[in-house]
Amino acid sequence: MYLLIVFLPLLGSSVAGFFGRFLGSEGTAIITTTCVSFSSIFSFLAFYEVAPGASACYLRIAPWISSEMFDASWGFFGDRELGPSLFHFIYVRGSA
Repeated sequence: MYLLIVFLPLLGSSVAGFFGRFLGSEGTAIITTTCVSFSSIFSFLAFYEVAPGASACYLRIAPWISSEMFDASWGFFGDRELGPSLFHFIYVRGSA
């Protein structure tokens, strides 16, 4: 669900850009509006889960540097302290 918050608007704009000629103006409007609406709903659910629910969430996307005991990876981090800027940045976590 958290990754859909980021990738649904990207998917909607990609479909509208690549297949807009085949879908027409109404089809592209429906696709992009639907993707952005679902992204908005998911972001409200994620905000409710993290802010009032006080549950921290970390999604590991891909490893960045992995060397013996050191592991740094790309991911999204959401915590109660972030407030409205929930999941709006890429967090690099390193552990030794």
